[in-house]
Amino acid sequence: MAIFLTGAGAVQADESALILGKSSYGANCAICHGDDGTGSGDVVELLRVPPADLTTLSERSGGAFPFSEVYQSIANGVYKAHGQAEMPIWGSYFKADALQDRGMSAADADHIAQGRILSLVYYLQSIQK
Repeated sequence: MAIFLTGAGAVQADESALILGKSSYGANCAICHGDDGTGSGDVVELLRVPPADLTTLSERSGGAFPFSEVYQSIANGVYKAHGQAEMPIWGSYFKADALQDRGMSAADADHIAQGRILSLVYYLQSIQK
């Protein structure tokens, strides 16, 4: 996955990372957050806490995309105070998925999971209003 830095220091993903991120989003996130990322997924009425509008992350963070926070939320889940995770911990899921591949080492599975999370973050960055 290639990345480059722009003059303002913002991280941008190449097209292949965005395609992978969009695909992962559709397969894992859209059911709750909606196809458009606004929090209008198919199961929203079944959830205790409504899913966030992912298209306004930059706006809610004062204009800058909160890259690290979004990465950590996907990797480790989102917790309210000291309660349970409000969304799945995708880092563990992606690692377990990679470990199912024949001959995959734990270190390689970690790298694959990190790449999948990064591609999701890049995709979310690309859909900001």
